[in-house]
Amino acid sequence: MTYLSQSPNKLVSRAQASLGHVSELVSYGNIGILAAALDLIVITLSSLVAGVAYQHFALGSEVDTSALLGIGANSGLLFVLLTASRGFYRTRALLSATKQINRIISTWISVLLMVTALLFLLKVGSSYSRGSTMAFGLLGLPLLLGSRMIIRKELSKWILAGTLSGPRCILIGDQEELHELSALDLQQKFGIREVGRFEFPVLAEIDHEVGIIDAAVAAARSANAEQVLLALGWADTRRRDLVSRALRVLPLPVLLLPDRFARPIFAQATAEFAGPTPIELQRAPLTRIELAAKRVLDLTLAAMGLVLLLPLLLVVSIAVKIDSRGPVIFRQRRKGFNGHEFMIWKFRTMTVLENGHNICQVRRDDDRVTRIGRLLRATSIDELPQLVNVLCGEMSLVGPRPHAVAHDDEYGRSIGKYAFRHHVKPGITGWAQVNGFRGETRELSLMKERIDLDLWYINNWNFWLDLWIIVRTCFEVARSRNAY
Repeated sequence: MTYLSQSPNKLVSRAQASLGHVSELVSYGNIGILAAALDLIVITLSSLVAGVAYQHFALGSEVDTSALLGIGANSGLLFVLLTASRGFYRTRALLSATKQINRIISTWISVLLMVTALLFLLKVGSSYSRGSTMAFGLLGLPLLLGSRMIIRKELSKWILAGTLSGPRCILIGDQEELHELSALDLQQKFGIREVGRFEFPVLAEIDHEVGIIDAAVAAARSANAEQVLLALGWADTRRRDLVSRALRVLPLPVLLLPDRFARPIFAQATAEFAGPTPIELQRAPLTRIELAAKRVLDLTLAAMGLVLLLPLLLVVSIAVKIDSRGPVIFRQRRKGFNGHEFMIWKFRTMTVLENGHNICQVRRDDDRVTRIGRLLRATSIDELPQLVNVLCGEMSLVGPRPHAVAHDDEYGRSIGKYAFRHHVKPGITGWAQVNGFRGETRELSLMKERIDLDLWYINNWNFWLDLWIIVRTCFEVARSRNAY
């Protein structure tokens, strides 16, 4: 990677100083947004300055600044769209000087030709003459190149200084591979912040390897890591498969780096973007936008539900208290998103408050269920306090139903794909529940079918699917299948 020399221009120095404060606000992944915004501003101002200068000094005519700003903004938007479509707002591309110069020149010429043709077709030359267009082109190009030079220089400085924010990453790898990857290398090439490094010795027994992976999983959870990066020899498929299976418990993307033998080949293939490209072994179940949409739906409906159902909740609380001795609310440890434990809230429907290592599932005609409890379980009213769990962010309205920790551990050992359920928040209702898998699962095969439905939901999630499941839940509750 090459770096530009210090510019003596005062204007450039001021711009660099301003960008220095920006490094704390942007990340490696979204630096392209900053570059696009700067291009749009530069092009719009170039149109205004060039048009005003030409019409005032060359023609001595009045200046229609609104037309100049409109043409500049549209030209800037067109330039940004063309540049983005070619992938040159990606961070690695912004670090490539030669490619950036060539692409900016070719894209700028294309934009000018399209704008000129459009002005001719619309017959608005009186508002924006050919001279203004030429002045716009001559002024805009050096300003675009200058702004991109500043971005590239500052980006290089931020990466070298380690001040550019990026996704928190856990690094797991072989001793030989990790010795070639420093924390600075990771930030320079991939824009990530290393928050934990776990190294396999050259010779290690499988129990030792499993212990290292378990420690990495624990560190990923405690450090709120956003991805896991693997630096493993590609020829060692046994170790790669072992690590991949163990990392299923994390709802994080898992990326495999090219090893030291494949790295030179990948570097040549991706020279345009200044670095090797990791291979995705496991993707995150939902994007940030999807997570935000799901959270908005949860907060809106949960808050509305608590307000509208408040009279019912009060009546049920009194009924539970009168019906039998014990607390109104039953709380039990469950495993949620990313395997984190939380306390689930339910109206108490039984005479026992099991919350240990041995918990017996409720069966038909179970003597432990109270009289009011049978009604609450049949109508699923006992689950309504979980709206509080939803507001607290521990649960979602829709998702895989959380099981007691004792059952969760048992099924985790028996069903290979079970850990994937923790890739999303658990739900009050779910795809499995509206498809008949509600209540007791007497056989392991039934639980496997429920897990398959849960995994289908995770892999096919969309906003409308959640709404459809909520609607279907209302009809499923009326049927009272397997609810006792």
